[in-house]
Amino acid sequence: MPIKNILVPYDFSDCATDALRVAAKIARLTGACIDVVHCYEQMTDFHTENLKLRTEIEEKLERVPHLPFLQGVELKKFMLRQLTITEMFKNDRLAGMDLVVMGSHGARGFRGVVGSNTQKIVRQAPMPVLVIKHHIDDFHVNDLVFASNFSEGDITKFDAFLPVITLFDPKVHLLKVNTPKNFERSEDTYKAIDRFLQRYELRRFTTTIYNDLSIEEGILNFAKGIDADMIAMATHGRTGFFHVVNGSLTEDIVNHTTFPVLSVKL
Repeated sequence: MPIKNILVPYDFSDCATDALRVAAKIARLTGACIDVVHCYEQMTDFHTENLKLRTEIEEKLERVPHLPFLQGVELKKFMLRQLTITEMFKNDRLAGMDLVVMGSHGARGFRGVVGSNTQKIVRQAPMPVLVIKHHIDDFHVNDLVFASNFSEGDITKFDAFLPVITLFDPKVHLLKVNTPKNFERSEDTYKAIDRFLQRYELRRFTTTIYNDLSIEEGILNFAKGIDADMIAMATHGRTGFFHVVNGSLTEDIVNHTTFPVLSVKL
């Protein structure tokens, strides 16, 4: 499915602007429209104060199209919504986005409006989410790490990553992490990877079984070792490869790395 509509949650912070810059690059390459959404909850019971707050936000939103890197990019709709993150994807238009691009604060953790909500969006969004961790002048993906156990669910969800992979044509590094508590024989892993490759005819790829003390450390250490441009992974809920609650490994990866992270919910 081509990328036609990109959602950028925007709180006017530097990290949100970093994400918007990457979204603009993707929009130029695909012809997609960008929806910039500022979500806020009512801050006070006083009508006058709320009206003042809305006016200030609207004035800031009016300045966004004039950012130099947005020149020539179609900004189809600026939306000011009094929505929580949970409510955001109940909105018909937002639920129909092809990609979410949002910012988070480097490897220092989730902070601020965008930062604190990154976890929730990674966990709840029905479409792929690309988290940007720092300023990138010219976003590109030459080396992409796909961390997986290559189960049937992971294989199916790889479809969601194909629009980005097709766009940048990176070398795809297929990665399975073995740990002392989550070990699989190499023979079984390579059989699973072969099934994956029968479905997806990747032009450039590598396959690696990486041993480490934890899955998170294995993914991050491997990505650092090859100087990856992006990590892609599915969030698994309570069972499966990551054995954690509802995508918390993906959230940990987002929280502890400066790599862009592309995720999709199983």
